[in-house]
Amino acid sequence: MPNSASTLRNGLKILEILKSTSGLRLTEISQQLGLNKTTVFRLLSTLVELNYLKKIDNKYSLVHQTDITNQYNDPYLNWVAIPVSKNITNKFQTTAFIGILRGKDVVITQVFPANQGFDEFKVLGNVTPVNLSALGKGIVAFLPQDEQTNILKQLNFDIATKYTLSDQLTFQQNLKIIAQQGYALDDEESTIGIRCLAVPIFRNQRVIAALGISGTFDKIPRGKLKQMAHELISCSREITNEFF
Repeated sequence: MPNSASTLRNGLKILEILKSTSGLRLTEISQQLGLNKTTVFRLLSTLVELNYLKKIDNKYSLVHQTDITNQYNDPYLNWVAIPVSKNITNKFQTTAFIGILRGKDVVITQVFPANQGFDEFKVLGNVTPVNLSALGKGIVAFLPQDEQTNILKQLNFDIATKYTLSDQLTFQQNLKIIAQQGYALDDEESTIGIRCLAVPIFRNQRVIAALGISGTFDKIPRGKLKQMAHELISCSREITNEFF
């Protein structure tokens, strides 16, 4: 099985390359391996999904062994909700995501693309401050108050667009609205022209993750936000009922 052996060999080479760095970009890894970007990207995406690598600011780096151990000891991080989430992508024709909380950031752990291309998988493993993400807000808004307060203290409130929630008071007010309505919205707060919608996923009545969709205004029109949020909430409940 030369193809499988070659894939394994290249995957191990990536781990070896990254072992002596603090992180490299796709282009840099591709150059060192002497392989095209598409092939390297597929390998990197697999390694991120398997929790051997993490991706921050478009740089890939090794996940520490303790982090890997902690993740695999966590029973609800190995998501098997793909069929449920694909119902959302098929219905709305937009990509769906699952994210989990890591400190003051949200990490995208699953991507369910609306299309067959690999571009949409580039966000797998991305780490984003919670105030710049519907997924992040959709988790934090449903945390106990003491945990929520602790996260707010850690945030730098970096500004991505003119719509970013850039101070603690505004962010807290937004979290209250999210908790009341049951869903979070990123309305060009992280990227101009892109709207994201997310809802919490619960296990034993505690929020553990968020399910969301992202797209242009024609994919997620303002007039259909409540309807789409209701569909996401139903999907989230299916995940909870079926897997937890």
